[in-house]
Amino acid sequence: MNIHICTDHGLIPPYAIMLMLSFAAGLSIQFILNIKGGIKRNIAAYGILLAMPMSIFFALLLTYISTGGKAFGISSIGGAVGMYVSALTMAAITRRRESFGVMLRSCTLSLPMMYSVSKIGCLLGGCCRGMDYSGVMCVEYSGERMGHLCAFPVQIAESLAFLAIFMAGMVMYLRRSRNAVPAVFLLSAGAKFALDFLRVSHTGKVISLNQLLCTAAAAVCVAVIVLREHKSRGFAERAYN
Repeated sequence: MNIHICTDHGLIPPYAIMLMLSFAAGLSIQFILNIKGGIKRNIAAYGILLAMPMSIFFALLLTYISTGGKAFGISSIGGAVGMYVSALTMAAITRRRESFGVMLRSCTLSLPMMYSVSKIGCLLGGCCRGMDYSGVMCVEYSGERMGHLCAFPVQIAESLAFLAIFMAGMVMYLRRSRNAVPAVFLLSAGAKFALDFLRVSHTGKVISLNQLLCTAAAAVCVAVIVLREHKSRGFAERAYN
């Protein structure tokens, strides 16, 4: 059984529709989590208004920089950076130290859902397609823009993987696990790194820019976890003494 997709669309491409739906889903979750975390409603609302343009700006900027100024495109990692920048900006505006932790947590937990929905748009639009593949469940693309080709359904794999990460993160959050944020962050970086091998853009490469960025992000996260644990252990030892 194969999946056939014609990329000859009307005036409104499905990618644009799914991108808007991904923002709607992710920002709604982020808003609710911020409110539950004690952020004032107006600050949470302003955060949503800032997040979308910042995310799109950094998504375009990363692609522009990585191509040496030769092309524009939407980078998921750049979009995630924009989301974090908007969260940090709003947290700084509140002038409350605890706001940083709440807003970063809300952003991290909502990002897998945004990415999961957006990848359905990539599937329908034919972008970020998988490597050439004609086996079971291959995606058969047709249309004037792409011609006829068969690809591995990497967008479906990414969508399902990040939906599972989102659900796992929310379960950990509802159980008040202090490891929810680092777990979601590291799982997201790992899934993005692994699945990038299945993209056609990875053909002929040992490691891609996306994989390098994921590795750097994971290393920073691990360093933060180690520092946090070291600090907590130091506090405990001083309290004991």
